[in-house]
Amino acid sequence: MGWFKVLGIALASSCAVYAVTVSNPIIWADNPDPAIVRVDDAYYMVSTTMYYAPGVPVMKSTDLAQWRTVGYAYQTLINNDEQNLNNGKSAYAKGSWASSIRYHKGNFYVLTPSYTTGKTHIYKTADVENGPWSEVQLPYMYHDPSLFFDDDGTAWVIYGSGNEIKYVELNGDASGLKQNGRSGILGGVNIDQVTGASNYYVKQEGSHMEKIDGKYYLFTISWPANRGRSSIVYRSNSLLTGYEGRFFLSDNGVAQGSIFDTPDGKWYTLLFRDSGPVGRIPHLVPTVWKDGWPEPASGTNKAPATMELPESPLPGYGMATSDDFDSEDLPLEWQWNHNPDNKNWSLTANPGHLRITTGRTDASVLKAKNTLTQRTFGPKCSGRISLDGSGMKDGDIAGLTTIQENRGFVGLAKDGSNYKVVMYQGDKNGDVQKASEPISGSKVFLRMDFNLPLDKGTASFYYSTDGSAWTKIGSDVSLNFSLDYFTGNRFGLFNYATKTAGGYVDFDWFKVGKDYKDEIYLESTQELVPPTPYGGKALTLPGRIEAENFDEGKPYKAYSDNDGENKGKAYRETGVDIVGFGCSDEANTTDCEGYALGYTAESEWLRYTVNFEEAGEYDVRVNMATPSEKAGVKLYIDSKAVTDEIIAKQNSENDWSTYSVVAAKTSEIAAGEHTLKLEIVGNNVNVDWFEICKGECKTSSIAQRPRLDVHSEQNYRAYSLNGRFMGSVSAASIREAQTKVQTMVPHKGVYFIKSQTVMHRVIVK
Repeated sequence: MGWFKVLGIALASSCAVYAVTVSNPIIWADNPDPAIVRVDDAYYMVSTTMYYAPGVPVMKSTDLAQWRTVGYAYQTLINNDEQNLNNGKSAYAKGSWASSIRYHKGNFYVLTPSYTTGKTHIYKTADVENGPWSEVQLPYMYHDPSLFFDDDGTAWVIYGSGNEIKYVELNGDASGLKQNGRSGILGGVNIDQVTGASNYYVKQEGSHMEKIDGKYYLFTISWPANRGRSSIVYRSNSLLTGYEGRFFLSDNGVAQGSIFDTPDGKWYTLLFRDSGPVGRIPHLVPTVWKDGWPEPASGTNKAPATMELPESPLPGYGMATSDDFDSEDLPLEWQWNHNPDNKNWSLTANPGHLRITTGRTDASVLKAKNTLTQRTFGPKCSGRISLDGSGMKDGDIAGLTTIQENRGFVGLAKDGSNYKVVMYQGDKNGDVQKASEPISGSKVFLRMDFNLPLDKGTASFYYSTDGSAWTKIGSDVSLNFSLDYFTGNRFGLFNYATKTAGGYVDFDWFKVGKDYKDEIYLESTQELVPPTPYGGKALTLPGRIEAENFDEGKPYKAYSDNDGENKGKAYRETGVDIVGFGCSDEANTTDCEGYALGYTAESEWLRYTVNFEEAGEYDVRVNMATPSEKAGVKLYIDSKAVTDEIIAKQNSENDWSTYSVVAAKTSEIAAGEHTLKLEIVGNNVNVDWFEICKGECKTSSIAQRPRLDVHSEQNYRAYSLNGRFMGSVSAASIREAQTKVQTMVPHKGVYFIKSQTVMHRVIVK
């Protein structure tokens, strides 16, 4: 499926006993114009994402509570100036509109009209999760269409607005308009007769056609001026004529959608509600039949506040995920703002990072190419990024933005050779800088918090230089839902140039959750193998660590080496450059007095799993050799810097063999197990060992494996495979945490335990 890799999703199986009370909205995130089809015990829903690419997301559930994106109907709607954000044009509020999904004779069909192409597109596949998809273009743009396959082998598009809901006949396999096929207006569909109104905000649209027990049911929406936005249902014994109608639901604007059944004979209607800045969000309505008409099971024409389902919704409602950018594929939760310029973004240029390079200059963030987006969700959510702007050019701005008419962003801006954090506020007239704070260095952490109760919302903006202490910048922005964009507010990762193209930034990660301390990871069923300590157990500190004894694991998980080849060819078979010294035979570097890191480059790093016996500040000594000026190392604990740059003593040119010990101090470190990262500063420094001592370093003892009587505990958070937070445990080691999680979780399966930024896997049998 193009550059998006389809993930295998582990979803809860259907359950005959509905035992969990859940609340509407069933998805508190932008999923407008929902259309749904059930195939056996799985439900597939499509939704409108307009100008975002890829488009028409297909979401899957087996319990109607937990939904995950499993694919897209298309990767590229069309390559034109509007969809490519070229020549001052855009597809905002256009792109692809309300879609319809059907399953017919072993194939999935998705029908979507487009105001960008002026056509209606039919996408078809036998495998909705893996594709491939074929495409047929109908020559007209059919407004809010419903694809419908009748029992007699005919196929139709039902569409239109006002009093005139129309039909046009397709070939039986939906391969195009049928030659000399029938077309016209559905007889008896008269919204004035149903509502008794003459004035409307929206007269009628949003067609969904179903055939149930031999009768035809047409669902539409209407918004009479003297009544709220409402769901209307018509029925007839004939597809093309004889319809009579009534209100199905008139409650607080919950309206457009359709009806479906479950394998055990229950009925539901899935509708959406315009809900302000968060977007248009789905509500689930348990439905019953009375005298041949569907009615809300509540006995009123209102959407229920709660209902019983097998499972409760996931944190983030399965629509958003954190991403460490460690894969060569983007998770399906990501969409680009308009078509991406694929030559100017990469997950491999700096593996473990998303790199966005500017290809032109732009005047504002919503005109910028290659903005990568995810949905926000309510009632509150928070997203944050780690950003390295060392590749930026003068005038470049990169960071984290909202996407809507009333918007704001927090970014890193380069001004000459200096960097500053900026906060901008924007509206239909453009973006205006509201705050600016100078920072030293090119690395920064940026954060946006959303408060998204129904019908209103605000965004707040923050920055940090260490990823821990956050500073608010600028003022809150009142968000809106403008029809000039027609989608809910999103997180957007961006980089654009205002003076000269060609600069780049690297996003190390994006983290999203209910608040800034939370992280939602929606994992695939692909095996996740976290790094493990070299030798099998965490190193106990205080003590000395030989630099070459970094964790076992894959590149960019356990280490980052820019060239991927062990130039020293010593000690270990990895991509890390390790050199030997005092070797008896230089051709055989397995017999040496010692080993060191060599051939190092700026920002390379190694990871070590360590266990601190007690909390406190520590002294550090590092044994290094370098002919370079301002080269050395920096230490991090759980991604937070705990030392300044530790610069090695410079030797004469080309002298790599004279090692000197350099001392430093750490900030406060908590007791217990941690991830320690050694990062290279500058270029061409050999690192032999580093020692972490309590008090002044007086010994050169080697760091030992943890003693059995060490009981320093830390917090571990457990998640199910699909990202649901299961609870926390306190434990002195990951092994103890795994044991506690096995007794805590209610079901067998694969779970993940997060300790700070380290993720461990546990299988509960």
